[in-house]
Amino acid sequence: MSKDNVQKSMGLFAAVFAHTGHISKEEALAMSGLSPSAFEEVYAKAALVANKVQAAQVNKVEEFVNGLGDELDDYMGSLFK
Repeated sequence: MSKDNVQKSMGLFAAVFAHTGHISKEEALAMSGLSPSAFEEVYAKAALVANKVQAAQVNKVEEFVNGLGDELDDYMGSLFK
């Protein structure tokens, strides 16, 4: 697993919190260690996760974990194969 994939995974996690208003987008970018252009990729993926969580009526944590897992597969999928 490359350093880039680890940073994108961390950035995705942080970006979900930015989308839900718990931290700023700038804070999430700083936490990720990614370039602004690379962060935009994960920020877009994080929007998908955040939308699923916000739409869930129950089990929001489960929806967060499942949604995050779906998006992380692009970066971490090879780790578990």
